[in-house]
Amino acid sequence: MRVKVQLVIGADDGGPDTICDVVVLEKDCQRIEQLGLTLAEAKQLLTQLQQHVVARQAAAFVTMHSQCAACGAPLRRKEEMPRLLRTLFGTVFLTSPRLYHCRCQAHKTTTFRPLTALLTASTTPELLFLETKWASLLSYGMTARILKDFLPVDETLNATTVHNHTLAVAQRCEEELEEDEGVVVDSCPGDGERLSHPEGPFSVGLDGGYVRDWGQKQRHFEVIVGKSVPPAQPAKCFGFVQSYDIKAKQRLGAVLQSQGVQDTQPLTFLSDGGETVRTLPVQLHPQSEHLLDWVHLTMRMTVLRQYIKGLIPLDREVGEGLQQKLASVKWLLWHGKVNKALDRLGDLDRQIDHFTDTYPRFPRLKGVVRKFRTYIENNRSFIPNYGRRYRNGETISTAFVESTVNYVLSKRFVKQQSMQWSKRGAHLLLQTRVKTLNNELSSTFRRWYPDFRMEEAALAA
Repeated sequence: MRVKVQLVIGADDGGPDTICDVVVLEKDCQRIEQLGLTLAEAKQLLTQLQQHVVARQAAAFVTMHSQCAACGAPLRRKEEMPRLLRTLFGTVFLTSPRLYHCRCQAHKTTTFRPLTALLTASTTPELLFLETKWASLLSYGMTARILKDFLPVDETLNATTVHNHTLAVAQRCEEELEEDEGVVVDSCPGDGERLSHPEGPFSVGLDGGYVRDWGQKQRHFEVIVGKSVPPAQPAKCFGFVQSYDIKAKQRLGAVLQSQGVQDTQPLTFLSDGGETVRTLPVQLHPQSEHLLDWVHLTMRMTVLRQYIKGLIPLDREVGEGLQQKLASVKWLLWHGKVNKALDRLGDLDRQIDHFTDTYPRFPRLKGVVRKFRTYIENNRSFIPNYGRRYRNGETISTAFVESTVNYVLSKRFVKQQSMQWSKRGAHLLLQTRVKTLNNELSSTFRRWYPDFRMEEAALAA
């Protein structure tokens, strides 16, 4: 069986149609594997079809600009040179003529190339979108292999090309963010306009993760990951490398604005109370409330309780008394009685001296108690009445952001321990990744290219 595929192009002026032979296929029909188009044949067909269509479009564009806009005189050609365009369906080879400007008006240059106005980049937005999307989810090398497996893209496409294109998209997003430095207003509740309160609690969780440093092989740097959870809208994640990013405030402001949050609307930040995130809420949103995550408190108390369990076989009465005292510390912290909890921890610290000579792990136990007490002292202003908040249905835990660290960071940046990153590379890739996970990448491309039509499927967290 001989299959001939032709392309028919109709003329806008009502002239005769142009018929082009695209591809001729010899097909047999003796076995099931011979039925239909193979992947290789489909790639060949798409490549040839793309070449004909784009070449015709480019020629039509050049024809439209081959006459003087002022007097209508045809413009003389000086020379022609080849031009490449990388598309989703292969690399297209075009002819780019150089034309003389008409002398009826003054121009800064003698000649110009019309195709320069059409081909503003050497890669089409659709191919750039898919490279960026998949590189945000998978490695650069895997992205190149996937695209080459299923699409007739340029065989020279490799991990370096995908890496460069992805970071270029991220850099463009960064430059747009820099243009709007007033996205978050430094105001306090009650200053000027009336506060707008959401229907339910609006929480923002912050947590940190670590990735290996490319420059200093044995060191890591911290990446801050957050999740904004409005009462009646889908949550959105964000992230940045704190030691590299200078626009974290605008970044959070853009996320909140996209969710309809007013600049004066109060927010609740929850974090683990670590040094790097302790002051971030005030920097990011001055009128916000910052709370210490209850889960991180209980995790530290669980470690301490395990140590105290080891004291009971040595002296049951004293050991059980210490267990009860730790339980009372937990109760006091649950109800926001920080000063009393610190006093009770001080008593516990003194009472464990009873086991100085009998408990082999005493120095470690002593260190855990004192570190926990210091942790409470450093975060005392961020410890609310958790019990009251819980009864009112308000957020007391960053469990929702704990999973976000793995969702945003670990699956792409640290799943393989050999992966190393520069701060700039990690930060920029993080921006395209959160846009992809938030299903915002296609809308970004539509803003840049109004006729861009590719949609992205929602990704489950």
